[in-house]
Amino acid sequence: MPKISAGGMGKFSAKQGRSDILGPDGRSSRVSPEVELLLSRKDIAPELIRRAHDRQDEERDLRVLEAYNSFETGLQEILNSPKTGVMQQQADAAQNATNEVNDYFSEEGGKLLDKLPDDEARSRLTALLNSRRKTAINLVAQHQSQEYQNWKDKTARDTIDSVLKSVNLSPDFATLAHGEHLLEGAVLRLYRGSDPEVLNHRLSSAKQAMFAGAIESIGSKDPISALIVASSWQDRFSEEAYAQLVEKLKPLAWNQNLKQEYASLRGLSDEEVAANIEDIVDPAMQQELVEMLRADKFQQEATAKKAKDARLSILNRNLFQQYSDGSLTPEVITDSGLPVQFRQLWRRVIEREDTSGEDGPFIAVVDGITSHTITAEYQIYSLMAVGLGAGDAAMLATLFGVRDNPQAKLIMNCLKDLAEANQQAGGEVEDYATAIRDLLNRILYLLQKGEVFSITAIRNEVSDDYFGKDQQLSRESDSPATDCVKSEKPQTDEDEGLKSRTDADETDECGINDDVFEKSEGSKPDLNGDEADKIKTEA
Repeated sequence: MPKISAGGMGKFSAKQGRSDILGPDGRSSRVSPEVELLLSRKDIAPELIRRAHDRQDEERDLRVLEAYNSFETGLQEILNSPKTGVMQQQADAAQNATNEVNDYFSEEGGKLLDKLPDDEARSRLTALLNSRRKTAINLVAQHQSQEYQNWKDKTARDTIDSVLKSVNLSPDFATLAHGEHLLEGAVLRLYRGSDPEVLNHRLSSAKQAMFAGAIESIGSKDPISALIVASSWQDRFSEEAYAQLVEKLKPLAWNQNLKQEYASLRGLSDEEVAANIEDIVDPAMQQELVEMLRADKFQQEATAKKAKDARLSILNRNLFQQYSDGSLTPEVITDSGLPVQFRQLWRRVIEREDTSGEDGPFIAVVDGITSHTITAEYQIYSLMAVGLGAGDAAMLATLFGVRDNPQAKLIMNCLKDLAEANQQAGGEVEDYATAIRDLLNRILYLLQKGEVFSITAIRNEVSDDYFGKDQQLSRESDSPATDCVKSEKPQTDEDEGLKSRTDADETDECGINDDVFEKSEGSKPDLNGDEADKIKTEA
């Protein structure tokens, strides 16, 4: 609030006789009885009489201004209070603002007038309040008018939003008709008296948004139908809005058409597919359909093969379990559900006299597992017909099940290293097979004991035992302390023999645990071409 200067020597103005909002200055005809008594005396100097008169008038002004200041404090609270001030009210809550201010002027102003000493003071305060009322009401009225406009705009926006949401959920004719009428009422009735061109533009924009939302809602499920509807409603859109809508729907409709063509073609023969694709005029769609059908055919074949391999592995595993238990009979084999060539193989298995197993099939399976030429578990059991032992088959089936486990990577690498060491040592089959069995049995033994160990150290020990120091594999000589168990023999420069994998492949996996050899029931492998032909021929 601006400060009011008191003027020099306690006067509001140095110039007497000045007229302002408080009334004529220094010319009041109303004086107190004391001043009247003073004026009746002849021995008083005129200057003192004038000063007494002014003093009386100043006191009246002081009381008026004091009352006004008290009133203004309350008015500011009414106007600007953070929580209850009328200037903080919004939308419909602000529409009673001018009435609240007028009520304050009438009630609080009347109370202050009653407290003043005389009519002259009341007249002066009334003049002050009337002037202040004009400025306050003008300010509040502007705020009230702006909030009324904001209220209308928000209500119109909310109405349009509610129409769009209802149309998006249910873009049927009845909902669209209701929405169109509601938009007309919201725009034309709320903004009556506005420029007709502005109103028509607002209404047109709202309707375009509604119909576009309906088409997009249809397009989310059926883009082709949405394009058809958009074409029939083209007159409801501006050229630019229609072009944007069509541009958005065309790729979706193209994809839908592509998927429909694909669904109709994937069950046909190759000749029928070729004939139907030739009838399609869009080269891009032709090309994509060819690629989709080719990928689908490959996927179907892979899925069928995977299912077949899984079934064969389960059936062969069941027979192997019964063979291991000693309960496998020709009748069980006949009722197993296996194809005839596999039933023949299992009959040959139970006819074998030497059940301990031969080294050749054992090594072939190990090499097939490490090279990934054996792709199905049942391939391992099938080789029992040509000499693979039951104990070896059980161990190798377990190894196959964990082959792709990250923790088993070092085991695979060690088996490859032993193969290289055997080749350099002369390729003795018996020593090689025994070395592999020894390596796997040592690992299984340590796992069962729950000890932490180094696979690299075990590999080196096995290589020493079966192929000699001259053929020993390369150790991690740069960092011998990385082994998790103490080596029985010191590593020297003479220990470096065959070049194995890279240093990264030879890194010890000190934390290997029983999880590595948990049997994977999901392993679904398959004979490679040569082995399958061999088994079929022998069968």
